[in-house]
Amino acid sequence: MSHEDLKRQWQWFCLSMSFLTRLPVRVHGEVTPQALGRCHRWFSLAGALIGLALALVYASLELFLPAPVAVFLILGLSLWLTGALHEDGLADCMDGLGGGQSVAQRLAIMKDSRVGSYGVLALIVSLVGRWLLLSALAQQNAVLVMTALIVSHSLSRGLAACMMGLLPYLRYDSDSKVHALTGHHRPSDRGWLIGVAAVVALLAAGLASGAMLLLVTALSGLVLYRWLSRQLGGVTGDTLGAVQQITEILLYLTLVTLHA
Repeated sequence: MSHEDLKRQWQWFCLSMSFLTRLPVRVHGEVTPQALGRCHRWFSLAGALIGLALALVYASLELFLPAPVAVFLILGLSLWLTGALHEDGLADCMDGLGGGQSVAQRLAIMKDSRVGSYGVLALIVSLVGRWLLLSALAQQNAVLVMTALIVSHSLSRGLAACMMGLLPYLRYDSDSKVHALTGHHRPSDRGWLIGVAAVVALLAAGLASGAMLLLVTALSGLVLYRWLSRQLGGVTGDTLGAVQQITEILLYLTLVTLHA
């Protein structure tokens, strides 16, 4: 790989971090439409680093705080670190799919900045569910919580990025944050997403657990793909946020089941 190729990959990685987090990541060089369209190839790695940061903070907090309190603080930190990007998408998606009768109505409701009852309930289930599941893992040992954070943040974001290229993107208005990421997709980008996710899962969780987590991610993707195809015929930024949140919860649940 040439020096120019390395610089390009680094720029794409920085773009992925700047999109997924609130961190002041400096992006070098001209940000072209191609760069925006291909930076999603590093979403699995960016998710793993987000999870690693949360895991290291949890390991410190767990030394002098009860585990449920440490988990609560970690969830709060994750909301700050990501700007609640995926939670916002989950709420809007559930409002739209729960309240709309047609595709046009569902998309219009998702675009509304107000949060309805479906969105509020989805957020409660997501936050309380993650707190309960991570607290259950904490009863076993702190390493399980750290593993769950690293693997789940990586695989869930990798799946959301894969879904971006598998279904048509439905919203092309100028204020769409995801629109710029939906062009210039190549099969190699999906290969990087899956490859990095597989390496993270197998290294962090071990061969057996890692393989199971990858299988659950694939099944989650299949079910959500069919659901979104039937409900909308494509994806928006909000539905991708829902994909990330639902998959993260399912991966925590899988680990709880495996280590109960």
